[in-house]
Amino acid sequence: MSLPRLIFVKIFKYFQYNEPDGNKYKVYKLISLLSRECRYIIAPLFSYKITIDDYSPYDDFNTVRTFLKFNHQYHKAELTLDTSPLSRLVVIEGDKDLIFRKKYLSHTYNIIPLVKKLIIGKYLLSWLDYFGPKSSSHIESLEIQYKEKRGEGFEKYLFKNTPFPISPDHLQTLTIASYKDLDVEPLSQIFQRYHHLEKLIFSYRGKHLYGPELNKFEKLSVLSHLSHLELDRVIISPNEFIEYLSTTTSNIETLILNSILLKDITDNNNNDINNSNNNNSSIGLEIIIEQISHSKTIKTLKVINQHRVTFPSIDINSIIDLINRNSTLETIIYDTINKYNQSPIVTSTISNDNINNQTLKHLKISQSPIDIHTLWISNSNLRTIRILNEQQPISLFENPQTFHHQSIRKLHFLFRTTLQSLIEIIQLHLPTLTTIKIRTQNNRKQYDIDFETIFTAISNNNNIDSISIKCSIKIEQFLTLIERNIKHLRKIHVNLKFTAKDIENIESKLNQNTNIQEFSFESWSEYRLIVDLAIILLECKHITSIKCHCYGSHTRFTKEDIAQDLKLNLDHLLNFQIYLGNHKRFNNISDKYFFSIQNK
Repeated sequence: MSLPRLIFVKIFKYFQYNEPDGNKYKVYKLISLLSRECRYIIAPLFSYKITIDDYSPYDDFNTVRTFLKFNHQYHKAELTLDTSPLSRLVVIEGDKDLIFRKKYLSHTYNIIPLVKKLIIGKYLLSWLDYFGPKSSSHIESLEIQYKEKRGEGFEKYLFKNTPFPISPDHLQTLTIASYKDLDVEPLSQIFQRYHHLEKLIFSYRGKHLYGPELNKFEKLSVLSHLSHLELDRVIISPNEFIEYLSTTTSNIETLILNSILLKDITDNNNNDINNSNNNNSSIGLEIIIEQISHSKTIKTLKVINQHRVTFPSIDINSIIDLINRNSTLETIIYDTINKYNQSPIVTSTISNDNINNQTLKHLKISQSPIDIHTLWISNSNLRTIRILNEQQPISLFENPQTFHHQSIRKLHFLFRTTLQSLIEIIQLHLPTLTTIKIRTQNNRKQYDIDFETIFTAISNNNNIDSISIKCSIKIEQFLTLIERNIKHLRKIHVNLKFTAKDIENIESKLNQNTNIQEFSFESWSEYRLIVDLAIILLECKHITSIKCHCYGSHTRFTKEDIAQDLKLNLDHLLNFQIYLGNHKRFNNISDKYFFSIQNK
């Protein structure tokens, strides 16, 4: 067998997901019968990923029944059992819950040993009993969603069920999605002996901005084996959190704080020392950041605001101090834009501080008042730089020997009026710089920008192989870029609005430029035009990856035309995705043909 083994795995996955239901599980048996090498080397690389989350008797019940008939491959399944849909039906359609329990958790159709990820829905804590010590379960990821309006609370369940039903031999990830305040201490005591547990997530899935308050958070320090901690829309005490971070038993490497709410920070006498009535305490946040600066274990820090709540502001000097003091952090992402943008998230008390740090690789600070990378006074190890101020002194980039970021691979450039600073950077010919991303504060507005000068600079820099223009580019300028046929430019992303006539010109230019391998675009054009352009891209044999984002109005369309083009172009296409707004379309088509890539 001369081809790489991974190629054979992809071929067999293609066979699997193109066979009608009921036949796709025979692929594993086919692999085992082909040859000894297939049976002992390729087959172990092959597995089935199945999610049971819709309890319709005509859908997943049959899927599970069909799968379980091929019992020779049980050990190759990666089964996710999601009971949360049942929690919505537990009162009015409780019979479905009972049907599934009786049939598929029974000896006749026993899926328990196959489940790697288990999601327990609200009011269904009793499901945990089925995965107890006598069930031969091998749960690696467990998510528990609970609410106390119907059924018992999680803490009561913990006290009543000792030891905890899920075996500690395999559990690696635990997610607690609570709708009520939670005492961390009993939770910590129970999972203290789960030495394989590395990832812990506290979250909230309700309709309010914030969820439960985590009490006695410092007790979490007994879980010394944790390396990943994530807090999502929960309320914490800065005092308790700082106490947890300061313990020698805390070995967290990845810390994610997402849309959290901080209680008022207090002194040793429990007196409120905040200067603001806002519970989102900037003081508490800055003290937490200061404590993180002393950590010897945290490598990745993400302070984000995905739910766009009102987040406390922080002085840029606190982040500068964090970078200077800490020699362990490799990634800092501070992206906390407020819901209504009422005030700057990162403020500045002007200082002359410099930065000396060689360990940080990735740094992103939203709404930063300064270009923080300009403060480095020694060589950095940054892989990505974001230029926020187009008017900064060009002298910073004039001499490659005095430019302290010789390891950058991606350059994000935010401009308002001119791209001159970007041109100066490209002309440095940094050997590691391969990706340029250009954007403005208003991506939808067309600017009268001379992109030609940028294209010329890229043409003369053989290291740059990728350009992303997030601001709207005129169709004439885009066609000029394609027409240049820059040999080393392999990846292109543009924000483009076009007509049906423009598509003909794009097709002509793309057929002549065979250097482009990955093409993606976003557009406010009519959705039918997006599909038409996607079909044109499919027929360009040199393009292996296509991504399309549409933000405009869409009309009715048929999937048959694009499905047929996909089938005719599977010999060269590796990735294909279409999004309408933020929603992916043609899921059943693209996932069918590109399963392994989409899941990768």
